[in-house]
Amino acid sequence: MIVTVAAMTTATLSASGARFSFRLDSDWARLRTDRRALARARTWTGDGPDDPLGAVVAELDDLDVIVRATQRGAPDGDAILLRLVEVARTGDELAGRVLLQRLLPALIARSMRYRGFHDDVDPVELVVPAAWEAIRSFDTARRRRQIAASLVSDAVFAAFRAPLRRMAATEEIRCPQRFVETIDTTPVQTPIEVLADVVVAARCAGVPAADLELIRRLVQVESPNVIAAERQVTARTIRNHRERAVRRVRDAVAA
Repeated sequence: MIVTVAAMTTATLSASGARFSFRLDSDWARLRTDRRALARARTWTGDGPDDPLGAVVAELDDLDVIVRATQRGAPDGDAILLRLVEVARTGDELAGRVLLQRLLPALIARSMRYRGFHDDVDPVELVVPAAWEAIRSFDTARRRRQIAASLVSDAVFAAFRAPLRRMAATEEIRCPQRFVETIDTTPVQTPIEVLADVVVAARCAGVPAADLELIRRLVQVESPNVIAAERQVTARTIRNHRERAVRRVRDAVAA
């Protein structure tokens, strides 16, 4: 069974009691090599042999191949993203889920700055449904460049900035002193601080030091290729080690 993006509402995900991002990671780890999902993705062949998405999915054995093919600087990255949006808009929820996985790191990073506006809700839970709506309403005829950045911007606007504008329109004028007395000065954690807390919790839960060191190094250099060169192994080996480390951290922290 495929967990659809449209079904990922705040209410259902909050009820799970687990961190939203961990649930998304777990869902993707299961879905990316699911036989039925791969079979569906291989049907995204387009109208001809020159279709960039069709070339990627022709002999697909892992949905993450599509995600990597759309990263910044990848050949035909924007063209593949555009085709995925077009497929998703026909009602194919798997295409939407692949798009969400591609956008997720930027969505998390951008939404963290709004944590203080929703103290009782993880902001990622708000931005993910907004991302699905952004995909469904994206104008593929007029917006054909910087697809990922545009979708992230649309989602963040719908989830946070638009509600803040509506709040501003109904603001009451108050004495400045009253504002100073009532303002929340609680510091907001940055994504790096959140990651540090997770790493500490994972270490206390017994996750091997080698896994945690790999995660720290990946944060520093942001490239498996660099670490592969340092350790004289292939980039694929580093990616496999990364996935194993993330899985161990996720399981340890969730437990």
